[in-house]
Amino acid sequence: MNDSRVLLALFLALFSTVPTFAQPAAPAPPPPPPLWEMQAGASFVGTSGNSDTAATGADFMARRRGLVWQIDAAATGVRTSSNDVATAERYLGMIRGQRKLTPIIGLSTGVRLERDRFSGLDLRSILDAGLSWAIVHRPDWMLDGVTSIAWQHESRTVGADLDDPVGVFQVVNRIPFGGSGDTTQRFTYYPDFKTSSAYRTEAELTAQAAMNAHFALKVGYLVRYSNDPVPGFKTTDITTTASVVLRWRAMPNAPAP
Repeated sequence: MNDSRVLLALFLALFSTVPTFAQPAAPAPPPPPPLWEMQAGASFVGTSGNSDTAATGADFMARRRGLVWQIDAAATGVRTSSNDVATAERYLGMIRGQRKLTPIIGLSTGVRLERDRFSGLDLRSILDAGLSWAIVHRPDWMLDGVTSIAWQHESRTVGADLDDPVGVFQVVNRIPFGGSGDTTQRFTYYPDFKTSSAYRTEAELTAQAAMNAHFALKVGYLVRYSNDPVPGFKTTDITTTASVVLRWRAMPNAPAP
């Protein structure tokens, strides 16, 4: 009788341990995003002798995450020359603020300035306001969108200036890879509500791989299309860049134990 009780007790003890070993450990929560992050990149290619050419590029990005608003800013510049004569020159700057209303929907407003005389633009400015969309936010995939109405001003090198109501419809897809890099695809559509044939699109692909905590390599490919360009200029511009990037970021303080 005592032996039966001992065997029953051992059986129950072993059985009670089975769920402990069978249940997998809960995955660790992903780290919080940085409070702010910045990066600056630069590139240069030059030749001399039988040919005298130079190509320079620079880009800047900053992001600040607050309790209510997230602020993004970016700027790029590209210039090429041959025999000291500029053959391409483009400058772009933008700033955007976003405020979450729900986990998916938020408010979005921004301004964008662009100068590209080789495309017939002394200055193009776009001021927009609308909604942002956090469509997918996972550690291995992020998909965001923006739908806005905007006012566009164009100061052209040829002809009269233009002021048109336009839209800004944008999708940005980001996929991390290898734990130290990511690839980003952006598509932006600018319909013109005054002249329907004057719509524009931009498609951009970038890939960035970290070399260490602060330096990374970045390549980019940008296609800009204008269905109704400045008279005398082409509809499509393509820019390919490769640069070394310096990065900074500030992580939030760990909670007190």
